Amino acid sequence: METSGKLYMIPNVLGEHAVELAFPAHNRQVICEIRHFAVEKIKPARRLIRLLDKEKGIDDCMFYEMESVDTSKINTQIVKIIKNGESVGVISDAGCPGIADPGATLVRHCQDEGIEVVPLVGPSSILLALMASGLNGQHFCFHGYLPKEEAARKQHLEKLIRDELKSGSAHIFIETPYRNDHVLQSMLQVMPDSLRICIAADILTSQQNIRTKTIKAWKKDLPVLKGRQVIFILGAPA
Repeated sequence: METSGKLYMIPNVLGEHAVELAFPAHNRQVICEIRHFAVEKIKPARRLIRLLDKEKGIDDCMFYEMESVDTSKINTQIVKIIKNGESVGVISDAGCPGIADPGATLVRHCQDEGIEVVPLVGPSSILLALMASGLNGQHFCFHGYLPKEEAARKQHLEKLIRDELKSGSAHIFIETPYRNDHVLQSMLQVMPDSLRICIAADILTSQQNIRTKTIKAWKKDLPVLKGRQVIFILGAPA
């Protein structure tokens, strides 16, 4: 009887210290045994594999970029590989695949096919930021990216304010590095001074800085966020 493989969800590094801080030995073992990888981009995936297994023959590995071709075609190809007995690893550019990164549709396809999906331990910037924020870890919502256009972004932030004042929950969102300062300015313009904001920048790097302050306090100590990897968390009034 043919034995099916598994789909492994393999977290990628967030910064230069992440391998030592957040990757157990089991991840190295899994990567050592796998030769098929579904990835967001090939280069960051190859870099992680080299970090975790310097002896692995990287040129013998097969990489399938999840967003470079038709998604259904990749899903079908991966399922076929797994049902033929080989396991596949899913790797995003940073952090946990399937969480604000590609991978969820492939996982859903594998779940529908009865394939075992194995999540591996590793860094999630979303959870690490929430852990260090002092904001509501019992009730929170991740929103992904805010609207690009300024008026729509401010309108969305105003809605978050109304929700926050009612529920007391934490609202988490991310932004591309070149738009971080625009997002912060929108927050300072529409949010009341009493609301708390956590700005978690460059998590698990030597430049890591995670601070939670009121809007009023941030206005007096404005950080420069352009080009940095940032998680924003909106929290309850002080």
